[in-house]
Amino acid sequence: MRLVNHILNSQHGKRIAVILNEFGEEIGVERAMINEGEGGALVEEWVELANGCICCTVKHSLVQALEQLVQMKERLDHIIIETTGLANPAPLASVLWLDDQLESSVKLDSIITVVDAKNLRFQLNKHRDSSSFPEAFLQIAFADVVILNKVDLVSSEGSVILEELEKEIHNINSLANIIHSVRCEVDLSKILNCGAYDATHITHLEVLLEESKSLSTRDLHDGGVRTVCICDSQQVDLDKVRLWLEEILWDKKDGMDVYRCKGVLRVQNSDELHTLQAVREIYDIVPARKWKGSETQMNKIVFIGHNLNEDILFDSFRGCAMTT
Repeated sequence: MRLVNHILNSQHGKRIAVILNEFGEEIGVERAMINEGEGGALVEEWVELANGCICCTVKHSLVQALEQLVQMKERLDHIIIETTGLANPAPLASVLWLDDQLESSVKLDSIITVVDAKNLRFQLNKHRDSSSFPEAFLQIAFADVVILNKVDLVSSEGSVILEELEKEIHNINSLANIIHSVRCEVDLSKILNCGAYDATHITHLEVLLEESKSLSTRDLHDGGVRTVCICDSQQVDLDKVRLWLEEILWDKKDGMDVYRCKGVLRVQNSDELHTLQAVREIYDIVPARKWKGSETQMNKIVFIGHNLNEDILFDSFRGCAMTT
């Protein structure tokens, strides 16, 4: 809620709606607070959902609620959905990312997770050796941006602590952009308009993939949540890639459970770089731009998930190569 309050009370000149995931006496109702822009004035709207829990109603009611919110206001720059208590944002992300009803008016920009610098290590270590994972693992795994909050509470222990916390986060999700904060007071330009799900906005992904092998986290001693990156130079058959990806995402090949997937593909009979994105079982492959003459054409795919096996992922992907 600190981040929400910061967004609503900042003088940013944008019209931002925040949908709060509320329970208790208001079950069945989602509260939307709209920052009207320059003056920072707030307007409250109420959007009815069937159960009051967006993880349960995401397939239908949330879509209607978002459409209703867009229609109620002539122009909204951003809609932020606050999901406190929702460990797995995948159903929500997949609907906002791919739903045809919302495609023309609402685009999923990014998933932001706030973590407590003082308690993060305890939360992660508590269940590191168990078969189930606390919310912290999942929320970090799905995040495009991780706000490491309350850094002032650990600063007295030295910068080494913060470096170790960043390593803990990147061991889970090497793609996450980490921002330090006190009381969630962050520069909004760093968390809005990230374009994490925009196939044409791939500069950040390309920069990360330049050092692709360094994204793989190998220093874990269990089959925990981590990042794996595979690279291959061969041109691939798109139909084979889709079948391969569905086997991994849908059938959970060899016990692997993939939460997020991002990458670029070198596709046969095409001069365009294709981007791959996946959230749980939902994936999308689209041409993004033409390959540049100066760049090496490669397939580079990053997986974030549980019990990932880099050798199996790489060996099975090589089966997607075009045949002559």
